[in-house]
Amino acid sequence: GAHPAVAFALIWFLLIWLGVMEGGQSSLVGLQPVRKELYMDSHPVAFKSTKLVHRGDNMERFIVGRQFLVVLVVFLTNLAGAALPNSDVLGLPDIVRQIFVSSGLAMVLTTVIVGQLTAQVNAADCMLDFINNYFMLYFVTYV
Repeated sequence: GAHPAVAFALIWFLLIWLGVMEGGQSSLVGLQPVRKELYMDSHPVAFKSTKLVHRGDNMERFIVGRQFLVVLVVFLTNLAGAALPNSDVLGLPDIVRQIFVSSGLAMVLTTVIVGQLTAQVNAADCMLDFINNYFMLYFVTYV
């Protein structure tokens, strides 16, 4: 297997990417009825994203494509974060380790809470600010 530091860095990159995808979708859907001229100058990168995604039927294409990408990112996150067989995690009792670590439940909770829910909550409150960055533009909108 890979060195633990590589897996650790990969997990965090994928969780951040997942968060940007989840929050980005919330923002792009929420900004559909908003006139783009209102934020064209104050949020130029968000304007580029919304201009592209809101054109024609691109929103439906974006949502479908993003969903496939989310499946891939979640799969890779859980693969990189899977516990090694017979690993001792923080000295937890065997039953706790079996329930949370060996079953993958801990990784699922980490993925959902860190990679999805927090981003969606933040994006719901600050839609323009959330997507006004080049990571969102290149790695979510263009991909």
